[in-house]
Amino acid sequence: MKKILIIISTLVFNIASAQAACDFMINIGDKGTKLYEKFGLPMPMFNGQFMMPIPSPELCPNDNLNIDIAVEYVFLGKEDDEIENANLAAIRMVVLNDGNNTENNKLTLMNYAKKVYGDFDTGINPKIFNNYTIFEKGQNIVIYKRLYNEEGLIDEEIYISNTEYDKKLGEFYYALEEEQVAAESNGETN
Repeated sequence: MKKILIIISTLVFNIASAQAACDFMINIGDKGTKLYEKFGLPMPMFNGQFMMPIPSPELCPNDNLNIDIAVEYVFLGKEDDEIENANLAAIRMVVLNDGNNTENNKLTLMNYAKKVYGDFDTGINPKIFNNYTIFEKGQNIVIYKRLYNEEGLIDEEIYISNTEYDKKLGEFYYALEEEQVAAESNGETN
């Protein structure tokens, strides 16, 4: 009887944990067709990169995340490529800071990261945590970041990708930076 109770309680806990994570609808590397059908097309950010912000309650209705936390889908394609040919490269869950760190100080995103991806040491007072932690499982990469910027505001996010697309994003941003440096050295400004 004791074994049955342990098995049942373990199953209930695992089912509750599985329902606690956001439903992002697509995986890293997928085309965004399902998202486009439900939310519309993403915005072009740079040539070959698109971004789609969605309020977290739309994707995470059971997680106590509010409108001050956005889910951003980052898609990569080739230059001059149509959005239909782009693949999901990363998902970012970002706290939209109000200038007073109000949402950050509620520790909502930090608690979500601990619940879904695993516990990590935040010290005695989690409200002053000024660091990041990396969760790696197989090819998947999740980074939780909570850092104070020069204005004393907290930049807080969860970054989700995999090794293949994280590398592609890095190469994409490096190429953008190289273009910017070349343009500046030629006297061009953007």
